[in-house]
Amino acid sequence: MRSRGLVVAIAIVLAIVAAAAVILYTEQVKKDAFGDEATQVVISTVPIPAATRLDLLLDQGAFDVVPVSNDNLVEGAITDPEQLRGLSTTAPILAREQITEARLTSGSGETSQAGVSEGHIGVALTLDGQRAGAGAIRLGDNVAVYVTFGKDTVVLNKELKALLAPAQLKKFLAAQGVTDPSTAFRLGADFTTTLVPSTRVIQIAVPTATNESGEQAATSGEITLMLDLLPEDGQAVVFANERASIWLGLLPPENKDDGYPLDAFLGPTLDKLVLRNAA
Repeated sequence: MRSRGLVVAIAIVLAIVAAAAVILYTEQVKKDAFGDEATQVVISTVPIPAATRLDLLLDQGAFDVVPVSNDNLVEGAITDPEQLRGLSTTAPILAREQITEARLTSGSGETSQAGVSEGHIGVALTLDGQRAGAGAIRLGDNVAVYVTFGKDTVVLNKELKALLAPAQLKKFLAAQGVTDPSTAFRLGADFTTTLVPSTRVIQIAVPTATNESGEQAATSGEITLMLDLLPEDGQAVVFANERASIWLGLLPPENKDDGYPLDAFLGPTLDKLVLRNAA
């Protein structure tokens, strides 16, 4: 019995020594891989699409914390999973990729799960990169919506009333030389106006590509956005998207609520250009 007890004791000691050796070996491997300078960063265990709210993924345990050598540390990397609470992605995130602040936004306002505010409607647009902010617009940003009707476009008087305030409409018709507008007339010049002074982006999908270092970057191409609009603004945006050219302008924080109220702009006619050059 005493001999059997001694064997068990020796086995236990050997197991402890083996476990300690494994721990020391693991630490040495980490040290060899990262050196003495490393930072713990948050990564996702699954791919995350753009415009994804992260709270549910947090609750599901979809994030890990791993060491990364400071030589490979990405600027703005998230170091604590709780930093993601209440945030959404502004661009796709690959599995095992470092998550950075640049791809996250908090958004604002009382919204539905899709981000639509109470009493509003979400309207989606697909625009080329130049007209959609060249990839600079992020989820939660506020944008101004501009519309341009080209010269010789046939428009209805009632359509202009939906796009312009009464004072703007009067000025516009006078500039066009229309004193008694009928139900429809042909534009004598290009016509640009602010369709919606300010609205919030609640969904966005920016095309991306992976560079040589494995990081994603925005590429030129079509960008799809959803705007949080009042119903009447949504109607005007849909009409303009069908009949004209829409551009988005990124608003700074201090102007995100009201934008910049401006009168409609009429492009110069040939006569105006000739007179200006002659002067």
